[in-house]
Amino acid sequence: MPLLLRYRRYMGLLVMGIIGALLLSNLIPDPSGRYIWRGGQKGPDALWIERAHGQLQRLAFYLQDNFGFRASLPLVRTAIRDWANSPENGLIYVGRYGQLLWAGQNAAAQSAGSLLRKEAVERFAALMMALQRELAPEGTKVVVALPPNAQSVDLEQLPEWQDRFPAQTTEYSMLLDELKVRGVTAVDLRAVLRASPDSRRYLANDTHWTNLSSVLSFNAIMRAAGHPDWQVNVSEVVGPRGPYILGDLARTLRRSPPLPDTNQSLRLKEAGLPSPFVFYGRHEAKAFNGHGVRYADHGPRVLIIGDSYTLNTWVRLFAYTPVAEAAWMHISKTTYGSCDFDFADVKRFKPDLLIVARAERVFPCLNGAWPDHLPSPD
Repeated sequence: MPLLLRYRRYMGLLVMGIIGALLLSNLIPDPSGRYIWRGGQKGPDALWIERAHGQLQRLAFYLQDNFGFRASLPLVRTAIRDWANSPENGLIYVGRYGQLLWAGQNAAAQSAGSLLRKEAVERFAALMMALQRELAPEGTKVVVALPPNAQSVDLEQLPEWQDRFPAQTTEYSMLLDELKVRGVTAVDLRAVLRASPDSRRYLANDTHWTNLSSVLSFNAIMRAAGHPDWQVNVSEVVGPRGPYILGDLARTLRRSPPLPDTNQSLRLKEAGLPSPFVFYGRHEAKAFNGHGVRYADHGPRVLIIGDSYTLNTWVRLFAYTPVAEAAWMHISKTTYGSCDFDFADVKRFKPDLLIVARAERVFPCLNGAWPDHLPSPD
């Protein structure tokens, strides 16, 4: 009787072949590698041992990035899924007509209504009511307007497999109902953007909306805030579509996206002088620290509590209004955090209008989050 059955010999050869191929892959340059050196740089005043460690770190990153088919394997996986017409189950999936869609932070399930975090949504609504209760004696108007997920607006862009799931109540709709009951002014930006004259309201390869969508949303908020005269002239501010930088989703995809990157240009006035107001609350990313612009010595003051959707545009749009000072601050101490900003900054700024504009996919107040220096319901 042979020591090994025939099929076991073949299986052993197959296993050895796979192991050998894996070992060999560490010696063959990846055809999809970028072959750039990154990391490890040390300052000129660093010790020689620190500089040596940095060079070893750079070498490690180079080998990690460009050998072992680290870059090619995700592309092969994507090609197989495309061939099998299989819906993506990672952080990015492709819509019916080529738009890239983000699935991080449960965006797809949230927009479809299959995820409904009732307590977290109610806590966000309670937070908005608390802001209004604390600021109303000082004459502050609070308006809530959440930039929606692309999946909540560009319904015709959703992939065909999503047609099998019936529409359900979403967290966004639930929040609007809660705010209405609590007497807080809110704007349904889903409806505003669906009525846009442009059929593509979001960037083709990015998680964010187009410049036109941003301006239309701004105008809708001005109307809801009781300042229709503060709206900007869309034809004056928004220019034609043109090439746009590679979107954040396309950079993550690591392959050429189905659609080109385009966006409308913006024709904004020169920014005013930096506001002398200092925000004490700090964010994990320096670019997301609070800041403001001063346009006049006298007039209303506006504060936006939001995220990257409103970071660089809305403060500049107030240059077209009689607002004396416009400022922006992040709603959280971390990029994807929940509702833990410093309310002391808001109180010190004393806004006449407070706009809360957190992206739909991250607006729920998770894990009991609550702002610092604001009386908590707990």
